[in-house]
Amino acid sequence: MSAPRPDLIIIGGGSAGLEVARIASRAGRKVTLLEEGVGKGRNFLQLVPLLVGKIIANPKFANHATTTPQKGLDHRQLPVILGRGLGGSSRINGNVAECGPRVRYEDSFPFWPKNMIAQILAGLDRSGPCTITRQDSWSDALSGLFIASAGAVFPKSQGFFAPKVLGVHTKSGLRFNHFDGYRLTAIHKNISLIQGAKAVKLTFDKKKITSVIYEKAGQRHELCADEIVVSAGVVQSPLLLMYSGIGEPDVLKQANITCLHPLRAVGQHVKDHPNMRIPFATPGHNTLNQKTRGAAALIEGLKFIFGAKNTVLRGPGASAGVNIALDDLAHDAAIRLQLVHFTQDRSVISHNGIQFEKTQKASIGFAPLWPSSEGSITLDANGHALIDPGFLTDPQDLMVAKAGLAAAYQLIMAMGFQPDQLLPEESQESFLRSTAYSGYHLLGSNRMALTPDLGVVGPDFETFGLKGLYIVDASVMPDHLSSHSYLPTISMARFFAHKKGWESAI
Repeated sequence: MSAPRPDLIIIGGGSAGLEVARIASRAGRKVTLLEEGVGKGRNFLQLVPLLVGKIIANPKFANHATTTPQKGLDHRQLPVILGRGLGGSSRINGNVAECGPRVRYEDSFPFWPKNMIAQILAGLDRSGPCTITRQDSWSDALSGLFIASAGAVFPKSQGFFAPKVLGVHTKSGLRFNHFDGYRLTAIHKNISLIQGAKAVKLTFDKKKITSVIYEKAGQRHELCADEIVVSAGVVQSPLLLMYSGIGEPDVLKQANITCLHPLRAVGQHVKDHPNMRIPFATPGHNTLNQKTRGAAALIEGLKFIFGAKNTVLRGPGASAGVNIALDDLAHDAAIRLQLVHFTQDRSVISHNGIQFEKTQKASIGFAPLWPSSEGSITLDANGHALIDPGFLTDPQDLMVAKAGLAAAYQLIMAMGFQPDQLLPEESQESFLRSTAYSGYHLLGSNRMALTPDLGVVGPDFETFGLKGLYIVDASVMPDHLSSHSYLPTISMARFFAHKKGWESAI
C-alpha cells in the first residue's frame, strides 16, 4: 500500500492517540493514525453512558485478556478488558471526569515546570475549542444520603477528596468527550485514518526510528515517518516494543526475540486499583437492580428520551464517591469509596455484559487510591503476553484496603443500613484477597523517568536511546494521578503537545 509520507504516525486511536492526532492536525502536521479496531465510536450502546455495561465483554468493542495468577489475590486470574475502535477504552468506561489533585502531577513529574502542569490541569475539564464541560452524573435520594453521610463521617475530606456526585463528560445525556473533540475540531484533511490495522513491529536504523510494520486484512504493510507516537495502551504499547526487540534482554530471550535495544523498564512498574465491594440492602431505595427491569426500565428510557436529567441512563453504574486521606499529606495512604448502585457476581461477565442482580441492594466499592504494589507485562516462551498487575503484593496496600473496609462499614451504617456481613479482624485479609478485582486503571508499563535505568521515556516522551520514537498514553505515568484514569490519560497527550510546541493547537 503506497501513501504520502506523513510527518507523524500515531499507533492507537484510543484516548491519548485521538487527542494527539487532533492536536497535531491543528498544528499543521500530516498524520497517519493506525487503529486495530474498526468501530467508529458512534454506536448507540457506546453513546449512552449506562449501556456500556452491556457491551464491555463484547469482542466487537473490546479486547479481552486474563492476568497471570495473582499472588496477592489467592492466585486468582482476573479479566483484563481493553477497549477497541476509535476512542478505545474511553468509549466503554465509566466516563468519570476527575483529573486529580495538582500535587500528584507535581510529585510524579518533578522535572516538568509547575506552571505547565497548572495550565494543562486548568484546561482538562474544558477541552479547548470543543468546550467539553464536566457535568454531574445522575443521582437520586440514595446518592444524596451517601454524600451527606460521607460529609458527616469524614469531615476532613475537601476539594478532590470531598464527597460528591460523579462528574462525567456528556451532552444531552450522551457521551461527549475527547472523541467528540477529535471528530468536531481536528483538521481531518491532515489525518489519514487506517482502521483494522494492527501494528506488529517498529523498525529503526542506527537508533533512529524508520517505520512501523502493520497487518491489515491478512497482508503486511510498511509505513515510514521521521516520528512515530505509540499510543496503544498500557498492555499493547510495551508489547509492541518487545516484539520490535526493545526491552529487557532476558524477557526477549525467553520469547525467542533478538534484543536490538535493551531497555530494562519496558513492561515493568505496572499499577492498577484493586477494587473491593461491600453489598448492603437498601429498604426504601430502589437501585439499578430494580430501575433497569420491566416497567421501571421503560420509565427510565422515556425520561432519557424526553431529556430528564435524573435518569440512570445519563451516568455510570456508580453515582457518587468520596476520597479519604489516611495521612496528613494524602500523598501515600488514601482510600476511594464509591456508591455502586447495583450488585453483581463479579466473577461472571458474559457477552451480555454486566448482569445486575434482582435483590434490592447496592454496594460500596473501595480501593487504595495510590497503590504501592507493582507488577509487569512480559512475554512467555511463545511470545504471548503475561499481564501481572501485582495486586496487594505490597503490605501497605493491604493495610489501606483494611482501612477501606472499615470506612465502608462505617459509611453504610451512617446511611442507616447494614452491610451484608461484618467481618471480624481475623477474616478481613482473606476476604480482601478473595474478592478484589481490577479497577481497569492500569498504568506505568513504559514509565517516564530521567534515566533509562528507571524508565522507558524521558520527560519529552521520547524513548531512551531511540530518536523519533515517542510513547504517549497511560503507560508512561509513573503513578496514579486520580481516582479514575480517563482525564489523566488525556493529560498525557496535552503535555506531549506542550513539549512539541503545539500548545496553541490544543
